[in-house]
Amino acid sequence: MRKSIKNILVAFVAVTSLAFTANAEGRDNTKTSDLNTGVFVNKEGKINVTVDQANVDAATTISIINEIGEVVYSEVVERGNQKFGRVLNVDKLEDGQYEIEVKSKNESQTKTFQVSEPKTERVIEIQ
Repeated sequence: MRKSIKNILVAFVAVTSLAFTANAEGRDNTKTSDLNTGVFVNKEGKINVTVDQANVDAATTISIINEIGEVVYSEVVERGNQKFGRVLNVDKLEDGQYEIEVKSKNESQTKTFQVSEPKTERVIEIQ
């Protein structure tokens, strides 16, 4: 009986230590991003881009790229700006799919958006 309790106790300690080790290793491998972006459409149909970055020693580039890979807009925000925002007017863009890419140092984040004309419905009235 004493031997079985000892075996159970040893097994419990081994499983518990493995669980804590696995959990600690998972935490070590996770890396938070130094570049945080927010992209959303406002009421006026323009795109708001907000950037919050930890590394103020690097310039940040905001680009809009069309579906064939051409850069249709690009802006470089000089280094030293930790938090900033831009309002992008997309009224003159042709219909299609685009990407907004925000790059700073070795990191980049990309969001995709679609531009299309609103479809009007045909109304038929019988009098």
